[in-house]
Amino acid sequence: MNKGRFESFSDGVFAFAITLLVLGFMLPAFKAVPTETELRHAILQLWPNLIAYALSFGVIGIMWQNHHALFRVVTRIDRKLVALNLLLLAGTVIIPFATTVLGTYPTMHSSTFLYGALLSYTGTIYNIMLNYLIATKAFAHTVPRETLVESRRAYLIGTLTYYIAMLLALWMPVLSFAAYVATAIYYLIPHGVDEDLGEV
Repeated sequence: MNKGRFESFSDGVFAFAITLLVLGFMLPAFKAVPTETELRHAILQLWPNLIAYALSFGVIGIMWQNHHALFRVVTRIDRKLVALNLLLLAGTVIIPFATTVLGTYPTMHSSTFLYGALLSYTGTIYNIMLNYLIATKAFAHTVPRETLVESRRAYLIGTLTYYIAMLLALWMPVLSFAAYVATAIYYLIPHGVDEDLGEV
């Protein structure tokens, strides 16, 4: 498959998913035209949705950045890789729904667990995809082996953290939410192929 089409399609899905996050902001249905006080109160009540939105905007943005960093040093695309990428994108477009649930019920076990389950899924697919790329020697020959090993370790750590945060949701939803934020910050730090490798 043409690499340009592969990346363009992926970019489009990431852009669509990050745009859908805004649908998580929904004012309650008023029986009549609200007063200024009622409207202001309703808007202020959306603060958990705003936090969930900011978290997911960062998560999808980081996923897009990591995807770009990964595939800029990949030299060929095959059918299996396309299938793995579609599995990743399938999870990505569900993030807006999980974000709405999390923003509406931020301290409940089910909402934080759902969010963690989805991020754990996408993290797992990222790991499978990276390992497949390494196994099939799909990276440019200029990418050092040490860089790929560092990428594999970093992706694995991030995904395991998502799994831990997901399980925390069963007991302490607020702490679980904090762990999701911490993991997003961790992924902001360049690791392996995410770093500037110069010309490849």
